[in-house]
Amino acid sequence: MRKRKYPSKEQRERLLTKNLYRCCVCKREGIGLHLHHIDEDSSNTVDENLAVLCVQDHDLHHRPDAYNHVRHIELGSEKIKKFKTSWESFITEARQDKPKILATVSVYGNYEHIHAAQLVMQWFDENIEYERVFHLLEGDYEYWVEEIMREVDNFGKNIKIAIINEPLPVEHCPCCGKGFSRTVKEGIAIQMTDPNWSTDSNCSIYINPNQPSLALLISFRDKVIYQSNLHLCQGKYLHYSGDFYDERIELKKRSSVRTQATKIMQKVVDNWQPSKIFIGTGDHDEPLLINGFELPLCWEKRTT
Repeated sequence: MRKRKYPSKEQRERLLTKNLYRCCVCKREGIGLHLHHIDEDSSNTVDENLAVLCVQDHDLHHRPDAYNHVRHIELGSEKIKKFKTSWESFITEARQDKPKILATVSVYGNYEHIHAAQLVMQWFDENIEYERVFHLLEGDYEYWVEEIMREVDNFGKNIKIAIINEPLPVEHCPCCGKGFSRTVKEGIAIQMTDPNWSTDSNCSIYINPNQPSLALLISFRDKVIYQSNLHLCQGKYLHYSGDFYDERIELKKRSSVRTQATKIMQKVVDNWQPSKIFIGTGDHDEPLLINGFELPLCWEKRTT
């Protein structure tokens, strides 16, 4: 067996820079990254054989049966090599004086209410290299604009931005309608169309008294139509996961974690507009109903 050869600090820094400090598969930033030997030969530690993978995608490659993965990506060696080649080529092109790539921004909803925005980074031949969705849970419109400009500028200083001048229908929203499926989720359809929603809909929120986590359930009469949860992740993020939407939201320094978490959940409740709200805590099986939404002090365990 050949002896394992570890990448040098200089080589690791070079590859991370070449990949914009992002996983070449999921393209997320601000997460743990590994250097993976594509051909599984740990002694073949050359740049061409090392792919930058996040912890989750690296594990997904080695343990494909351990995940019921939402993206359903089979991360074999050839697939990883294609991701690496395409992503590194894209980052290199993005830094050129006249890059042959484009940033496109679309919004979803109508002129009275913009529901979400989407940033797409693409090659001139329309192949998409990177996508990010901005939802109202993540911040207001001003925050979206700041983040979109930061994202594009992070890729390259000379990338042109194309903005779609008409809002796209909300059923095409990537986070809620699952892209161009031309269908609306059943729960959303009921909330939008049933005249009894204002009297027969309920929102139940359970607040864990011992851990920074909570669960939300929306029901109409006796039918559950939406479930989600929110928890503090690594002391740095608020991770919101729902039936149609999943987002890790970086904590802001200027306000408490509980304030930020409360704002997120208030937006969820405002979006659904249930007729009645029940909030409980304590024993999960027999929660104690409380009068207001108040999170325990354990939510403030953030890291710097």
